[in-house]
Amino acid sequence: MAVVFFDILLLDALYAQIPVLRLTQKIGWDVVISLKQNLPELYQSAVRLFARRSPDDTLTEKRDHKTYQVQLWDTEGLPFTVNNPEVVRVVRSEEVLERNRYRQGKRTAHRTDHEWLWVTQLDPQVFPAAIIRKLGHSRWKHENNGWMDLTQYWAFKHGFLHACQHRPKQVNASGDRELVPNRGLAAVTLILLIAFALSSAFVIRHSKLARRDHCTAVAVAAQLHASISKAPPSIRAPD
Repeated sequence: MAVVFFDILLLDALYAQIPVLRLTQKIGWDVVISLKQNLPELYQSAVRLFARRSPDDTLTEKRDHKTYQVQLWDTEGLPFTVNNPEVVRVVRSEEVLERNRYRQGKRTAHRTDHEWLWVTQLDPQVFPAAIIRKLGHSRWKHENNGWMDLTQYWAFKHGFLHACQHRPKQVNASGDRELVPNRGLAAVTLILLIAFALSSAFVIRHSKLARRDHCTAVAVAAQLHASISKAPPSIRAPD
């Protein structure tokens, strides 16, 4: 029996495509995908539909000294695209973010409006709109705890990814010189991502510094580096 590491994929609007939906359905994964105007028919259909009716749910959420006033709309049965009329569910969230800011030494109230839409095929009886909203917003953890850390602390930048463009050349069967196959970049990238995943799992799931003392992953890494940099204790030979 195969080991299941996750059940739901949280994806950016770039992946709002029929091949992605069909592939995830074939594998058995559910998805929550950001919906933007890269799918104009679905986006406009959902916005027009929601504009004609009151929200299906409202809630107030307080987090990190911020207050979110949220209105939620939820509908099923919208065609994904004109050419691919596979029906999907769309959830819309209108949010007013209230927080205090300091301007010129004075504390003032500040409000900003935000709109979010997501595409999913999750059962609304099991995953109501409020849960879809929470799942959709948690995708930002991928950016902050994944790609941002990789670029800032693991040198996973464009320069790294394009380093293997400067490859030696070899003579092919026709006598022409050509670049050798670029197999090293994939291997090095995979090793880096495995190391990042193992390090993150250690910090989040095992390290007492992170769980008890709320140290950041960078602080834990510094402690690990300091511990392995010390000279080993001297061991006296037995008499």
